[in-house]
Amino acid sequence: MRKMLVLMLLGLLATIGFTAPTATAQEKKEKPAVAAKEARWHGTLVRFNKDASTLDVKRGNSERRIYFDSSTQWTKGKVVIEMSQLKEGSDVICLGKFDEKGDFRATRIDLRR
Repeated sequence: MRKMLVLMLLGLLATIGFTAPTATAQEKKEKPAVAAKEARWHGTLVRFNKDASTLDVKRGNSERRIYFDSSTQWTKGKVVIEMSQLKEGSDVICLGKFDEKGDFRATRIDLRR
């Protein structure tokens, strides 16, 4: 009787041991890809290059190149503005995401006072 219980327990543990790794592998495959987290960069506009579609924005001692395109929204608070209203020395907040290369792609650039 005792032998039978030990053998059944070992069989149960072996079954659980073989099925558990495949269940976790399937769970990992089924999880949807997490969307890239939205990034924010607030600083002073140093350079504005319309031809290359870039802004260089300085915050403290760090400077970051911001890339924009035709879908980028240009705002001042809640009001939509023209890109031409930005000048060097302007205070801006850039919202967007980092692409696979690590470049900051702006979805919205907000001109501050």
